Amino acid sequence: MSANQSWSNLAAAFRHKHYRTYQTGRFLSQFTTWMYKIAVGWIAWKLTRSAAWLGVFGFLDQAPALFIMPLAGAVADRMDNLRFMRITQALLLSQAILLSVLDGFDLLSLWSLVAFTLVYGTINAAQQPAAQAILPNLMPKDALTVAYGLNSMLFNVARFAGPMAAGALISAWGTAPAILCNALGAAVFTVCLIFLQTDFSMPTRARDRAPDLLRDVREGFAYALSHEGIGPAMVILSTLSVMTFTIDLLLPSLADGVFHAGAPGLAWMTSAMAAGAMLQATLIARRSGVSGLSAYAIHAIGWQALGFLALAISGDIWLALVCIFVIGFSASATRVSSMTLLQYSVDLDMRARVASFYSLITHFGPALGSLVVGALGDLAGMQATMGIIGVYTIGVWAWAARKRPAMTSALEIEAETYRLRVARR
Repeated sequence: MSANQSWSNLAAAFRHKHYRTYQTGRFLSQFTTWMYKIAVGWIAWKLTRSAAWLGVFGFLDQAPALFIMPLAGAVADRMDNLRFMRITQALLLSQAILLSVLDGFDLLSLWSLVAFTLVYGTINAAQQPAAQAILPNLMPKDALTVAYGLNSMLFNVARFAGPMAAGALISAWGTAPAILCNALGAAVFTVCLIFLQTDFSMPTRARDRAPDLLRDVREGFAYALSHEGIGPAMVILSTLSVMTFTIDLLLPSLADGVFHAGAPGLAWMTSAMAAGAMLQATLIARRSGVSGLSAYAIHAIGWQALGFLALAISGDIWLALVCIFVIGFSASATRVSSMTLLQYSVDLDMRARVASFYSLITHFGPALGSLVVGALGDLAGMQATMGIIGVYTIGVWAWAARKRPAMTSALEIEAETYRLRVARR
């Protein structure tokens, strides 16, 4: 595929009106969410000066996913996802406004920040399955490879620019303005969802049995685990999430505790990771199909391991930024490739539930791992902890390489056959 055709594929995705409206609001919301995350992380670090406490905050932010996401996925398979997201966005808007007011008047304590973090994590966990399940309804299925790549690319553009904006705001005026910006982003996204609702209706799924959410959750788990491609992919993502995907939560400790670079260093590190992920997502978005994505995702695990091992011996912040860039680049390859393959292969009435399991893994895994990694950081030092993560990731890569033939057969062949059949119409 030529470069011109690749970029025309990206432009074509934005010609779909509903996708363009949704993605515009979501991008602005994600941009300000990263400002919020940097601000909250910096407040937590300033209050505690402890990597272990950063791990606790990471856990509180993501732990609700364990209880909320499976049920939220079952709900999302039953109802209008856009209506559900409008409700959760309004709650996030209210939470951000209240937190910014308390911070601005210097009324935040460690325990009140704990409570706000837990509330945010709960609302965000409830929203994620619906957000993942909406995308395939906004454009033709044969455009999903481009759509998911674009989704990740824009997420990582926000992840790159948001921390830089937050760093500037925090240095000049403190953390409250960065948190208030998150409220503005949530408001814009809510308006976009309302506008989308005026001429677009989500499909409803007929049910021939009485509602039973727990039964639906069990059916979804059984389906995912028994699938020859989805099952191994979920195991791989689970093991990576427990330790390898935790680095985001510990960047304040690396930036200030190891390299003594303060809030600007935290913004540089977060943006370096986002820049790598953004570049990777752009490359995936330019692909025309799913052929080779399984191998692509698994090879990237090895690069993540090398990035962590190099970070463990880095004595210079600029070399550390290169390592973090590599980690962000390769982690994005694994995540985006996996999500694209899952959404191509999953049955329609299981889509939101499988999306909820994916979100559960990528949210709760790092939350659980952050407690362990945060404690290791305080006991052994953050750089030694990066080395431990690197060795662990090599083990995950070795196991994943053994599963690659089965994943390719189960995920890629069926999906590619569908794409070619649609292309011939």
